[in-house]
Amino acid sequence: MGIVRNEIGQLENAVRTLVRRPWLIRRDYWVSEVEDVLERPGISAGDRQRLGALLDLLGTVADYRHVQGAH
Repeated sequence: MGIVRNEIGQLENAVRTLVRRPWLIRRDYWVSEVEDVLERPGISAGDRQRLGALLDLLGTVADYRHVQGAH
């Protein structure tokens, strides 16, 4: 389980960096990475919540980029 928590921590760091620099994001790649971890057996409820928050952040970044592109 420690490996999964470590991997989630790495995903959190990457997504936080990308949220601050949305022009760097490859949203589909990161969504896929988070979803891959979510599909693993034995993920705790807390870890699922952390991963869900990352998916929310990725959606927010995608929405922000869409709005910026419209201006």
